[in-house]
Amino acid sequence: MEKRVLLAVILSLLVLYFFEAYFAPPKKQNLTQKPEEEATENAKEVRDEKINYPANSLSNFPEKEIRVETPLYTAIFSSRGAVLKSWSLKKYLDQIGTKGRPIEMVSGKTWNEFPFRLALIGANGAEWVDIPFDSDKEVLTLSDKPEKGEIVFWGKTSEGILVKKTFVFYPQNYLIKINLEVLPSSSSPRLKGVMISWVRKLDPKKDVSSNLGFIGPAVCRDGKVKEIKLKNIDAEGESFSEGVKWIGYEDKYFLAAFLPDNQALISAKILKTEQNSLLINCFQSLKTSLGPEKAGSFSFGFYCGPKDIDLLKSLSRDLEKVIDFGMFDIVAKPLLYILKYLNKFTHNYGLAIILLTVILKVIFFPLTHKSYKSMKALKDLQPQMNALKKKYSNDKERLNRELFELYRTYKVNPLGGCLPLLVQFPIFIAFYWVLLGSIELRHAPFAFWIKDLSSHDPYYITPILMGISMFIQQKMTPTVGDPTQAKVMLAMPIVFTFLFLKFPSGLVIYWLVNNILQIFQQIYIDKRIS
Repeated sequence: MEKRVLLAVILSLLVLYFFEAYFAPPKKQNLTQKPEEEATENAKEVRDEKINYPANSLSNFPEKEIRVETPLYTAIFSSRGAVLKSWSLKKYLDQIGTKGRPIEMVSGKTWNEFPFRLALIGANGAEWVDIPFDSDKEVLTLSDKPEKGEIVFWGKTSEGILVKKTFVFYPQNYLIKINLEVLPSSSSPRLKGVMISWVRKLDPKKDVSSNLGFIGPAVCRDGKVKEIKLKNIDAEGESFSEGVKWIGYEDKYFLAAFLPDNQALISAKILKTEQNSLLINCFQSLKTSLGPEKAGSFSFGFYCGPKDIDLLKSLSRDLEKVIDFGMFDIVAKPLLYILKYLNKFTHNYGLAIILLTVILKVIFFPLTHKSYKSMKALKDLQPQMNALKKKYSNDKERLNRELFELYRTYKVNPLGGCLPLLVQFPIFIAFYWVLLGSIELRHAPFAFWIKDLSSHDPYYITPILMGISMFIQQKMTPTVGDPTQAKVMLAMPIVFTFLFLKFPSGLVIYWLVNNILQIFQQIYIDKRIS
């Protein structure tokens, strides 16, 4: 039995060391795309139309910048194509300190790399509407009081097609609405639909997925999320027919996604261009093509902001499904909600972690108490167990029977000491992913030198304290087995200290406080047993 316990400890150490690799969030289900015949015939044609990239450039036209200010973000549009030049998040900085700058969601540098380019789809394929636009205002400032505000762009193509793009902004969240109106001229081709794009300039050094979080395009269809690795997108791209709930680009903490208003007439496609950019094209088609001088209307929703679970859930578009903490998601999500609730009272996520650790310790107290008593009983039975091993050293089967009878006589569970570790391990892993992947804990300060609970302790003070507390706890724990095994167990604090050096400081604080509480709990239990 002692060998089994030792083996379990060694395996636990190995699992902890490599758990970043083995407990990474699993690949979300690779959805089987609906057969083409399930989409309407016109929607298929719109999605698969060839896009003609015009040779002419808007750079020859004068440019006006239209600015939108809300409490949450600053958006800058260009009159060249009525595209988005900048979308910076005021409440989220790229780094801690005075050098921190608002997170920028737009990665393009020139007008043809900016999001919200529009293409009209007719008999000759899809043509970008790269024309100069006029706007009804140059500055829009929204506070918390107005329910919404809008900016209207309008322009005319060389074929005489009138195009109006209206952007509606809501100051309370990161959602906007894009309304498109198209009036074909008498000489223009019949209109079958429109396409609007989000563009992401790819950086091979940054746009890579790892066990720390997914980076790349994602689509939610039929209530399930599919994340698409960039390396798996071929020249034909990834296409999706009807039922697209949302489609966009995500990284560790942020999401930019189209939210189609009319699910029945939506399809989408993800492409990589020769300019090392990712195009997320969202299509909306008409049931019947639009003839000359008959206006057509289209609308899209668009979210561009943090992966805040409460905010995403409030939009009722399944956006919150983009947050996935892996195989322990069922444990991690409740922990995150509890932490957010406790933070309302503490106003400090570090204190919220400590408070939650105390609550968990109280909940698991009966289990820990029973486990400690079992270990104490095993230590008292050690002389009898050694005698049986010596007596039946050549008869393993008989030895196991006698040991089992001994455990049954004294009502001792040989595996009872491992039970608390097995119960806490899922919580440990879930805490890791919550602290590392939740926007709520990004750059969340605690006290003194700990300025970011999602990052490691810069001075390694808390991991060292955690190792010391673990050593004290180990010395207080009843040892079962020979002296060699006891020495191996005493080496665990050293191993764990090195493992925790680069772990998020919030996780180390959880484990440190848990050890301190365990020490006091063992003192209390020792007195009661005595």
